[in-house]
Amino acid sequence: MRVWSNDNGRWAPGDAGHGLRWYDLCKADEAALRDLATTLGLHPLAIDDCLSPYLHTPKLEDFGAYLFIILADLVSIEDTTPTVQELDVFLGKDFLVTYHDRAEEPAAIAAVARAIEQGLNTRPGASGLFYEVADRTVDAMIPIVTELGEELDAIEDRILVAGRLGEDHRRVMSRRALAGKVRRLLTPELQFMIRLGRGEFAAIEPGDRPYFRDVYDHLLRVDLALEELREDTEVALSMYLSALNNKLNEVMKVLAVVSALALPGTLITGVFGTNFDNVPGLHSQEGFALMIASIVGVAIGMAYFFRKRHWF
Repeated sequence: MRVWSNDNGRWAPGDAGHGLRWYDLCKADEAALRDLATTLGLHPLAIDDCLSPYLHTPKLEDFGAYLFIILADLVSIEDTTPTVQELDVFLGKDFLVTYHDRAEEPAAIAAVARAIEQGLNTRPGASGLFYEVADRTVDAMIPIVTELGEELDAIEDRILVAGRLGEDHRRVMSRRALAGKVRRLLTPELQFMIRLGRGEFAAIEPGDRPYFRDVYDHLLRVDLALEELREDTEVALSMYLSALNNKLNEVMKVLAVVSALALPGTLITGVFGTNFDNVPGLHSQEGFALMIASIVGVAIGMAYFFRKRHWF
């Protein structure tokens, strides 16, 4: 567990024992979280939500003396599909508690902690610090969504050049599913973030309300980017199906041409293979050569005709 204290208007690492405090915990700090819940009077159901192994939908619950908030955090890990994790927050007048399952700090928590250590200015008060965390959590989603869009553009280019999708087909489908999942999670977060900016909760200082409306605008940008991402996946899939159909048409055209060129040979050999004695050329020394020459000549003539008509 890491602790920061706000004394004389500035945040600093460590527990000063008085004033505003920020506690950041992970799954390994379960005992500390339960002790903190007893000290601050946090509801046991909210603590259970924090410790649950399942991903919860973002929500806001008003417990009077404090707010319990679940934020969606889009995490990008190298060489793997970005995943959605939750960031649990308890916001009171004189405290802020953040909880995350991973031992590694979320990017937003690390950025705010780094700003405090470097002596950079942050919003005053507990609600101001929560704004700093929420704003960075949302802003961290934008480059990830942008990178996903660029990846889909590259896949579309490969489809246009090679005419096939292959392994990228599964990647496109996973990106489409991820975009839909994140959009579903952001819908309730959009709803309660605008409420934080309207002054409905005493835990939010009046001076911080416009800042939460700014976070709402950033969330809206992410939501629109995810909608465009889903549209891009639809385009990529449509291009894949079109390329697949074009490839199939090319194969069918070649087979049709081959069948057409073989048809005269089938007809001629069928005629000369009839069980009649008086077939012309049947007993001639040049009959077989004449039949072969006829087959080849007609096939060449048909191929020339097809070529002139641009049928292949």
